[in-house]
Amino acid sequence: MRLIETRASVALALALLTNGIAAQEDKGNQIMAQARKALGGEQRLNAVKALSLRAGYQREMSLPGMTGGGRATMMINGGPPTGDSSQITGELEIDIELAGKYIKVDTSTGFMAMTRTEGFEGDRPFAHAAAANPGMRIQIDRPGDDPARLKQALQRNRAEVARLLLGILGSTQSEFPVTYSYAGVAESADGKADMIDVKGPEGFAARLFLDVQTHLPLMLTYIAPEPRVVMRTAERGSTAATAETRERADADRRQAEAAPQKMIEYRIFFSDYRDVGDLSLPHKIARGTAQKTTEEWEIKSYKINPALKADRFKVS
Repeated sequence: MRLIETRASVALALALLTNGIAAQEDKGNQIMAQARKALGGEQRLNAVKALSLRAGYQREMSLPGMTGGGRATMMINGGPPTGDSSQITGELEIDIELAGKYIKVDTSTGFMAMTRTEGFEGDRPFAHAAAANPGMRIQIDRPGDDPARLKQALQRNRAEVARLLLGILGSTQSEFPVTYSYAGVAESADGKADMIDVKGPEGFAARLFLDVQTHLPLMLTYIAPEPRVVMRTAERGSTAATAETRERADADRRQAEAAPQKMIEYRIFFSDYRDVGDLSLPHKIARGTAQKTTEEWEIKSYKINPALKADRFKVS
């Protein structure tokens, strides 16, 4: 008799849990529908098959535009210039085709001048970096022929596109389906926000914060590995000295790779919504961690369904 009662209690608990999860998912879907209505409505958003944005940014010098995971080694001859060099500026070009294509071209200026290109075309990820400063050498994590790195790079870029699209269009790319679950209300000095937990393929998880009044996305948070960045300054000198510095930089990189990566919380903020055709899109995007904001974008232009060149994503 006691065994039957125990089984009945377990069955009741599972039923209550299932009903609770279903209710959270229903409410999550309802709130996301409100968000998409605020951004322009289902019909107009569903008509978006491609998206381009151009932006200027300001970023902390020590972080080369990474979004969780990845690594970069930078060796700089002659050391940094005198004066305040803690901030760099640059330009961003982002093109997305919602049928599985994405490219981000990040061009920084000044002392840390470089062009970093990354993205994917179908199942093929790509990454490339070139320094504009002749005294700087950059080595980044490139997929190459290593299946493990290829998988990680593709996963990292797909997740990055999903996070951006959640804040811009209130949904993800068609080949990256996600589920929504209501997680409660967050309160701050600026007001209240509905919290939506978003889960998707390859362990994707994020929390989206939506203004309870306007229903527009305010912030998205997620957990990812802290980037591995190795910077070494080489004093100008002989070829032997330069070679020695490179050897030390390579040793630093190998040591960084051997250490387990720390998991940290990243945050993306969306604000300054303006009309772009029939849509309402954010024109300011800020990025950082739970401790501080490290990067700010000023969106200069959006293009909906642009005619992208056939070779736009043919990056080796």
